[in-house]
Amino acid sequence: MKRLDRIVRWSIAFVGQLRRNKRPILHYFITMMIM
Repeated sequence: MKRLDRIVRWSIAFVGQLRRNKRPILHYFITMMIM
């Protein structure tokens, strides 16, 4: 269940990053999905 909370928190941070700098953060996304 803690993993879901971490995903939710990361998702919000990810959206914030996208809105700030619109450069593709695909590598970061893949890394977080693996963990």
